[in-house]
Amino acid sequence: MKHPFSLSILSLAICSLSTGGLAQADGSDDLEEVKVYGSVYRTTGTKSDLSPMEAPMSFEIYDNELLELRQADTINEALRYVPGITPESRATATIFDQYNIRGFDSYNNYYDGLPLQYNQLWNLMPQVDAFATESVEVLKGPTSVLYGSAPPGGMVNQTAKQPQSEQSTRIRMRAGTNSLAELGVDTTGALTENVDYRLIALGRSRDAQQETTEEERRTIAPSVTWQIGDRTSLNLNAYYQDDPKAIPSTTLPAIGTLYAAPYGKLDSDAYAGDENWNSYSREFTLLGYKFSHAFSDSVTFLQNLRYTDASALQRNTYSAGLAEDGRTYARNAYYTDEAQEGLAMDNQLAIDLNAGGAEHRLLLGLDYQDLDSTIGYGDTFGIDTPTIDLGAPDYNQFDPDTLPVDYYTEQHKIQQEQLGLYLQDEIHWGKLVVILGTRWDDYQSEDVANTTYETGVTEIDQDQFSSRAAAIYSFDSGLSPYASYSESFEPTSGIDSLTGEAFEPTTAKQWEAGLKYSAPASDLELTAAAFDLRKQNVVVNTADFFQYTQNGEVTSRGIELAATWSPIPDLALTTNYNYQDVEITENALDPSLEGKTPEWVADEQASVWANYNLTDALMFGGGVRYVGNSPVDKANSDQVPSYTLVDLVMSYTLSERYELGLSASNLTDKRYIGACAGVSRCWMGAQRSVEFTVNVRL
Repeated sequence: MKHPFSLSILSLAICSLSTGGLAQADGSDDLEEVKVYGSVYRTTGTKSDLSPMEAPMSFEIYDNELLELRQADTINEALRYVPGITPESRATATIFDQYNIRGFDSYNNYYDGLPLQYNQLWNLMPQVDAFATESVEVLKGPTSVLYGSAPPGGMVNQTAKQPQSEQSTRIRMRAGTNSLAELGVDTTGALTENVDYRLIALGRSRDAQQETTEEERRTIAPSVTWQIGDRTSLNLNAYYQDDPKAIPSTTLPAIGTLYAAPYGKLDSDAYAGDENWNSYSREFTLLGYKFSHAFSDSVTFLQNLRYTDASALQRNTYSAGLAEDGRTYARNAYYTDEAQEGLAMDNQLAIDLNAGGAEHRLLLGLDYQDLDSTIGYGDTFGIDTPTIDLGAPDYNQFDPDTLPVDYYTEQHKIQQEQLGLYLQDEIHWGKLVVILGTRWDDYQSEDVANTTYETGVTEIDQDQFSSRAAAIYSFDSGLSPYASYSESFEPTSGIDSLTGEAFEPTTAKQWEAGLKYSAPASDLELTAAAFDLRKQNVVVNTADFFQYTQNGEVTSRGIELAATWSPIPDLALTTNYNYQDVEITENALDPSLEGKTPEWVADEQASVWANYNLTDALMFGGGVRYVGNSPVDKANSDQVPSYTLVDLVMSYTLSERYELGLSASNLTDKRYIGACAGVSRCWMGAQRSVEFTVNVRL
């Protein structure tokens, strides 16, 4: 980590020597959303001030007010009404934010433009609570040209709440189903004429959905912004979170969840774990800064850096098979003991210039990531591991002191490093905006593993070029057609058993065309997108796993439609629909899978949300969301049924200081299956949740 820190210190030293005057270092004065976040904010889609409706791509922003209105504590919950994304496939697990976007799974979340670092292999994934989030930004399609290694479907970025000069303090108190108890404080204001602060603190506890499980969270996030001069600002930020009780992913069989068992079907709170064993605790600290400096009116620099220190201990079980009686469930018990230390940094130099009759907004970037992980793993492989009768479960059978989790063990030391250099030209020719971007990445990793049976080292040393080209034209009528091409990559380890060559990165490319409409002098906004997304160089294997090669392909084609408008005063409506056809198009080692849809992928979704202000003080809102069928297994032998859920909210403003809120998700308490990954691994959907909120503003 010496080189990145040296570079960051050098950049600060050089930039602080300049003097002059610029209030907004990134040229973002004209964008309404940017004013909320401060001068160091740049949008996720382009790392410029281009708003979602002006950008030639599928890019959306959901602000904090909307997230709180819909009782979103997690990214999964925040994405419930976003077209093209299927969240909460594993709603009963809370240790990660997993979602499926345009047909591809992702655990890659970003916080304030930098990745929440995760080694992509194990279970330690930092999560930032929605209470500390100003907005959630969704960029769909390949994103490697600005962010490096990434899944092909897209990315989600949480922006942090920033210090403000105006004094404000809000206290949030919540109570609800499953014994929810929460207290949150968000205070901001000026410390001095040039220094603003913000302090966010949160404590939350509740019973989790599955029998005997509980959740606890404690968060504190202080930050200060120092306006060093007219041209220079520095934001220092920290985020600490302790999750002493979180819920790992514990599976259930299809018999009893999807299909009737001899005892019938399981309730939505069914559990296959043991209260003496199944648990997850996590603690992490994020320390960072954002440094912004304007060399002139047309040349600005932004450096964003964050250090991560995290640890987690998981104890869990997984399926060892269901007996012929349809109720006796055999289990393997295991643990993962993980720690990681990482650094992520992004340097952005923006240059505005005029050439060839057009305005060019050049962006030159250099980013770096380094992550060191240590992992301990142990597994009983079913030895002396009590079974559970799902029809009459006993959750108190395990003795942690005698459970033979050392029957099989692994120890890993993983080092990962990524260096990226990117260039983007955002060209404005009157009403035409063209974006051209290219990037080069160098990725290296080493996994030193010691297992019960062997010791080995897995190495990756790969580099990759990525590109993006996009254009949008804005007519006076408010109609803006656009088209784009983008690429992404993911590092891939292993050796091709057919050629003997090391695997290359798995890549993806997408063509997208769409229309955006913003009615003049009206709040009506419409978006439509059609895409063809192909993931290539996918590693495939024979059914017996003895042969591997890298010639697989998965294709996702679809459409996404969205509209927001107010048909009458005081009524705001949001509607979404998406359809996607996702299939394995090439698999030479197992042709039986060609034409099949991967697991987790729902074929279509639709939703409607409405807010109505009955009076100046009283608001009612609600939504209906539909998620279509998804495959039970990779062979597509059956379908997980579609489901429709209803959510309701209400808020009442007593005075300028006091506001009451009531919200309910899955109002009818519909029992449904979130997803299956084979007949041995299914997850229940989220049960009804009702919450009462009191907001006090001081």
